[in-house]
Amino acid sequence: MLVRNGVALLLAMVLLSGCATRSLFQPYPSQARAWTADMAAEGPAPLLRKGVDSRDGVLYLQELGRVRQLSGAIEDSESAFRRAFGHYDETDAAARLRASSLVSNTGALLVNDNARPYVAPDYERIFAHAYQALNYWRENDVTATAVELRAAANEQRVAANRRDDEIAAAQEAARDEGVQPADFDSHFAGLDAAAGEVKASFQNAWTFYLSALFWEAHGEYNDALVDYKKALEIHPDSAMLQEDVARLSRAQDGRVERDKGLVAVVYEQGLVPARRELSLPIPTPHGLFAVAFPTYSAADKPRPAPLTVAVDDTTARTEVLTDVGGLAARHLREQLPGMLVRQTLRATTKYNLQKKANDDFGPVGAILTQIFNVVSEQADLRSWLSLPAYAQATRLMLPPGEHRLQLSTPGGGASLTVPVVEQGVTVIHVVATPGRLITRVLPVQEGPL
Repeated sequence: MLVRNGVALLLAMVLLSGCATRSLFQPYPSQARAWTADMAAEGPAPLLRKGVDSRDGVLYLQELGRVRQLSGAIEDSESAFRRAFGHYDETDAAARLRASSLVSNTGALLVNDNARPYVAPDYERIFAHAYQALNYWRENDVTATAVELRAAANEQRVAANRRDDEIAAAQEAARDEGVQPADFDSHFAGLDAAAGEVKASFQNAWTFYLSALFWEAHGEYNDALVDYKKALEIHPDSAMLQEDVARLSRAQDGRVERDKGLVAVVYEQGLVPARRELSLPIPTPHGLFAVAFPTYSAADKPRPAPLTVAVDDTTARTEVLTDVGGLAARHLREQLPGMLVRQTLRATTKYNLQKKANDDFGPVGAILTQIFNVVSEQADLRSWLSLPAYAQATRLMLPPGEHRLQLSTPGGGASLTVPVVEQGVTVIHVVATPGRLITRVLPVQEGPL
């Protein structure tokens, strides 16, 4: 009877973990290898669809939208991203109704953060809207493209407005619980190194650049100049962005370059690094308790590698506009105070549960809860893993007509013919995935909206 009661207790705890069980026994990065190995293949889609109705559905929808876009299934990609946007709206509405999101439910407090429904961070939401804009751009749906580009810009604006308040609220909660985040800084030095020069997790110059190209093509020079300037604020030393700002300033004055069209390459290199697990001793009223944290390592980040574009006697190289791994690491760093609060509360709860099991069920209960505590102490390693490591761009001014471009990267190259229209904008979307270089020439944008 004692053993049966102990087993019942353990089963109850596992049931409390709910949707966390999948991540508990198969960490998310291990799951993601099934689709990141060849994102342009058809195989990953059924696997991802199995997860879209779970509590982590928004994460699987983002992954599905991305891999279907790369495989050329644009309608599927659009549908997945639209569903993801619905999740964003639900998350925002729920956030307005609750006072704090630091601890969401009993299962999360007892098990680990994998039991919390996945909430897409700002940098993922911004990319999702940018990718949806690329979907509509590919279909030459000008109105829908404009809507999504404005949505991506709005996500950055909203994130900037709420970021300081969220960080302050987490720090206040840490003080209330007697948690000193600064005491753990030395353990997260690798996280700071992975974030690099990224100052805020929502600053995405690549999406601003994509938007600026679109507005410029349609003669919306004021909007284009605003977005070029925003990208330049993030990368003030970029000669390319400085030249773009100067060109648009001239265009505002009516000095538009004739007999030329703009060819831009928006390039995505590699894959964003996955989170790693870090075990730390957390002090509780009953002593130290080992808990698992997610982190990033700078060693996992690939080196930026530009794409070279050659046409006739002209050569251009892409430059990094967004360090996506840096955004992910900076986001995690911003979440650390709240994470420390949850882990401290969780450690205390697990200790008390173990003590109660020992009191109520004797040694068997204590052993079972010890086993559960060890098995369930898994870091939350969930993040959108089909994103690139770096988002880059370059552009050339070419005479009207068709031009043969040579694209080359350290991992391979491609050759393609692109149309150039006077005062129009031709955008080439290039994605370097493991073992493959995917290229898409988007419809030329020109004339008023």
